[in-house]
Amino acid sequence: TSTCTQNVTVKDTQLPTIVCPPNKSLISADPGKCYATGIVLGAPVVNDNCGVASVTNDAPVQYPVGTTLVTWTVTDANGNVNTCIQTIKVVDTQSPLIICPSSLTDVPADATSCSATGLSLGTPVTSDNCGIKSVTNNAPAAFPVGTTIVTWTATDVHDNTATCMQTVEVADYTPPTITCPSDLTGILADAGKCYATGVSLGTPVTSDNCGVAGVTNDAPAQFPVGITIVTWTVTDNAGLTATCTQSVTVTDSQAPVITCPANLTAVP
Repeated sequence: TSTCTQNVTVKDTQLPTIVCPPNKSLISADPGKCYATGIVLGAPVVNDNCGVASVTNDAPVQYPVGTTLVTWTVTDANGNVNTCIQTIKVVDTQSPLIICPSSLTDVPADATSCSATGLSLGTPVTSDNCGIKSVTNNAPAAFPVGTTIVTWTATDVHDNTATCMQTVEVADYTPPTITCPSDLTGILADAGKCYATGVSLGTPVTSDNCGVAGVTNDAPAQFPVGITIVTWTVTDNAGLTATCTQSVTVTDSQAPVITCPANLTAVP
């Protein structure tokens, strides 16, 4: 007999197979954070003709809000490698924090209008786990007399919103104005009376930044002969008042009546 040897080398060129765990979506960020931690990814399904040596992934400790791609890698006993991708989506569902500026009270209305303009409302305090995008309010250009509720809105970078309310109270401290009718002179007393009645006083001119509520005077029904001072009072819608005076002069033009005693004749 005689022998010889032949070497037969068999190589494993077959890649292992790997099926990633299911994708994860709508994972909420940790409270107060812009990322999620402690996510359980699951385990991939792997197989190989010669056996699996290792399974690894590149998952981070912290998953930021948004989409993270986790690459899983399987290596078989002969160094063949295969990968798959698992998608992790983290969302920010946390509303921002907003604290309104202090309310404003007893703000005086502008002298020439029934509202206040140019008010400094202050600045709200805001914070968010992922950052604030904008802070807005619905404040009018002019705040009318009374109470106005200003709504402040904070919007974060992921469009979550939060609101707070600020109260602005505007008061009218501007009194009305009044100009009396002209003084009256030469008013004649009523026939047979020492006073005049039915005197037409005229109408005062009034104005107010928020409107006139009423106009009154203290004129008597009977104006005695001489000078009477009439006080006119205007009241605005805030209860503020102003006065002016008008003089009324009544004259007695009636001659007195005299009847002489009976005539006297000489008696002899």
